[in-house]
Order: sequence, then C-alpha cells, then structure tokens
Amino acid sequence: MKKILLISFVCLVFFVKAQLPYTQVVFSYDSLINVVYGTAIDYAGNTDTLKMDIFKPSGDSNCLRPIIVLVHGGSWIGGSKEDPDLVYLSRNLASRGWVVANINYRLGTHKAQSYSMYALCNTNISQPCAYISDSSEIYRANFRGMQDAKGAIRFMKNRNALDSSDVYNVFIAGESAGGFVSFAAAYTDQLSEKFPDCYAIADAPSPDPGLAAYGCIPSSISYSRPDLGDIDGALNTGNYDASVKGIGNFYGGVFSLDIFQQNTFKPDVYMFHQGSDVIVHFNYGQILGRISWECYAQTNLCQSYYYYPMAFGSDSIAKYFHSIVPYQPIYQSEIVNNYAYLNNCVSNGHAIDNIQFRLQNMVDFFANTIFTTGNNPAINCQHVSLNNVNENDRIKIFPNPANNYLRFSVPPEMIGSNFVLTNQLGGIAASGKITSVDNSFDIRELNSGPYMLSIEKYLPQKIVVVKY
Repeated sequence: MKKILLISFVCLVFFVKAQLPYTQVVFSYDSLINVVYGTAIDYAGNTDTLKMDIFKPSGDSNCLRPIIVLVHGGSWIGGSKEDPDLVYLSRNLASRGWVVANINYRLGTHKAQSYSMYALCNTNISQPCAYISDSSEIYRANFRGMQDAKGAIRFMKNRNALDSSDVYNVFIAGESAGGFVSFAAAYTDQLSEKFPDCYAIADAPSPDPGLAAYGCIPSSISYSRPDLGDIDGALNTGNYDASVKGIGNFYGGVFSLDIFQQNTFKPDVYMFHQGSDVIVHFNYGQILGRISWECYAQTNLCQSYYYYPMAFGSDSIAKYFHSIVPYQPIYQSEIVNNYAYLNNCVSNGHAIDNIQFRLQNMVDFFANTIFTTGNNPAINCQHVSLNNVNENDRIKIFPNPANNYLRFSVPPEMIGSNFVLTNQLGGIAASGKITSVDNSFDIRELNSGPYMLSIEKYLPQKIVVVKY
C-alpha cells in the first residue's frame, strides 16, 4: 500500500510540475518595437537613446504575467536586441505567457593606443573595436549596462497595468556580455560592490588613429572618465525598485564572487556554459584569453587582446554556490564539459548548443519560483476591490484566497501608511509599512482561515482576506 501511495505521489508531483504555467507554448504574441525607456550618457560623452522591444502573449486572460528582461551579448561593443537568438527567445517566451523586454543598452569602450592588423588577420576572425585601452573600460561598460538594465526593469514594473504583468515576478537573462550585465543587475545591491574603476579615473588615452578606419571611434568623443554614479542608475526611479526573482546566464559570468555576499535579495540562478568556450572561460580566466593565447598566439595570426580582466564563468560560480551551503541561492547549472585546448577557434563553444532545450530548462526552473509566490493564472484575476472616497483610492487585493504571498495595490498617496493583518480573535498576524504602490508579504506561516486587512487612515472598515 505504501508503495502505491508513493508512486501516486510521485506521479502527482510530476503532473503538477509538468503542467506549471509559463512553461508551454500555448499563445500567439504581439510586439511593440523600439519603445524608448530612457536616455543616458555613453562612454564617449554622447547621449544614447535606450530602446527595447516588448513582446506579450495574445489570447490569454492572465492579469499577472511574469516579466523577463533579455540582454544581448557582444563584448560590450556590439550586438543588439535584433540578434536572432534574442528575437527567438522573445517570441517563444511571450508565447508561453511571459511579458518580454528585449533591450538595447549603452555600448562602447575607449580603444587601444597601439593596434596593428597583422598580415594574416582580417575582420572575419578579429574584431578591431575589441582592442581596449585598459581593463577599466570593461568594468565601466558593464556598470553602464547594469544601470540601463535596472532602469529597464523599473520601466517594465511601472507599466504593469498596460502589460497585465506581475511586478513581483520579474526575471532577467542574458548571453555573454549580457550575462555579465544580468548578474550585475540582479546581485549588485551594495555600494561596496561598485568597482573603483567606476568612480572618476584618469582620462582614457588617445586611441590608435588606424582604428578609425574600422568605425571604432565616434566623430564626437570625450576621453574623460567621470564617476558613473549610483549602482541603481537614474532611469525610471519612483514607485519600484529593480529587484528580480531570478537570472538566466548563458555563457557569461562575474568579475568577483563577492557580488553574491550580503545580499538583500537572493535571486534564483540558471546557468549554461560550455567548456570549449574560448571567449568567456567556463571556469576562471581572462575574457578573450583563450582566443589570444590558443587561437592567435600559436601562429602569430592576429594581435592578442590585451587588458581584458579575469572573470568567473558559470562552472566556477556553481562550485562557489556549492561551497557556501546553506547560504547559496537556489540555482541550476548546466555545464557541458567539452573543453578543447587548441584548434577549436571557429566552433568555439561561445553559443547555446540547443536553444530550444536550454530555454525549456530555464523556464521550467523559473516556473517553480513563480508558483511558490502564489502566481497562478487560474486565480490571479480574482481580487477584492474597495472604493474608499473616490476612484483614485481603489485598493486591490490578489489573489484572494491566497496561499503563499498576499499582495495588494494602493494609490500613491497611501505609501508610508501602516497596515495590519488580524486574525478572527483580533490578534495581529502580520503588520508593516506600505513602501510602494504594489505590496506583498509572506503568509506561508499563517494558519488557514479568514483574516482582516486594515490600512491606517484609509480602511476603518476591514477587508476580509482568506489563507487557504
């Protein structure tokens, strides 16, 4: 009998997991192209207009769709939201019920003082614009990308009513340099994590004039390197922070493992990386280092890429997480151990080996996180509304009944007020201060049954909420 019950339980778990929302392609999609989410000063002192493409499911009735921000790669100098992999991911995720923001962010680095295109080298195998003046340029480029990504996250949270999206289930994912940017956006929450290179430093040197022929130097350029500002940037600040529930990293990494320490939030982490990657070492190494010393140096084919910093890839990050039990975030790492020392520079492992398979694994992983927050399309749109005084004072509570997290949205003038949740006997079950338009608190430890929500000055009459 126990065996039968065990088998039934396993089958039930498998069924529930397989049927989690946001994991299957079931909808068509709509898109909004080139939506401006802000402007910012780039590395050369010029104003960059930042744009995103927004993809949304069409034909669903969900009022709390999860959000994911996608960040392209390109060594911080190239790439765009039009990259085929990112467009594929955007469309596919929207068809699974996600709201997707596929973003552009500030690109560019100051260039090397000395550069030479070797006789056997060409732009098909070498990228002249990747020759940087010093390692500070990469730290600074990633910092700017992080600020922009955080601004994009807040932008998407601010427009949640337009997208029928869930501000408590926001994720970010990127490939290559976009993976670095995504890690930084998800985990940089302490000023101490700002690299010294991102404060004001000495002006960049004048680049090799020959690089102008490759379009590496803009017509208007300042070599000044000022303080890059706050870790959160200045875009779309207001009602929401830039916190996320999870990050997807495709063959990117981090410059320091310290980023994972002392965090206010611990987003879940999905990682994919191949050992044959010659651009971002899957364990630990210099960015572009394997190209320089394995692909170029063996034949003196092209000038090596100097000055790029060392970085931790997905394999090293996973090993670090394993070493800090029980303080690590929830994570899933998919490492392909196909390391090849030489002669693998054309098919270099810096790509997703099976994009459909990896995408499915990532959304399955994220869906578990979403499910635990109480987001369920079947009940998301069940809420209690109370019009107190006028239409601007509308309060919404959802879902109701709730199991894991209770959420309520309020008009801006209620921010700063205290709320109290009491049980049937009048005892205080939870209390706190309203810090934003949308609020959430954990009710997993509460007993099942009805509770009363009141908000000082605004709800003398209490709203009944139910924990099931």
